[in-house]
Amino acid sequence: MRVSISEAKSSFSALLKRAQKELVIVTRRGEPDAVLLPFEEYERLRRLRAYSSMIRLSHELKGIGITASELYDASREELEGRP
Repeated sequence: MRVSISEAKSSFSALLKRAQKELVIVTRRGEPDAVLLPFEEYERLRRLRAYSSMIRLSHELKGIGITASELYDASREELEGRP
């Protein structure tokens, strides 16, 4: 479902209910600007993004020959050495 910002302002409560069933795309001057989606879906997307970042970092570390344990240990030593 697509709605303009002015429509979203005037019927926000109804759109929140609608967003539980389908994505609601809010447009500005006819172009997509924001999306309303259920909080559970937002949380799922956040976890997926974090997981993807960890996988990318893991590949980068592997490429330069550093293990995650070595990185963790070095970080802990640096943090514990701070005043």
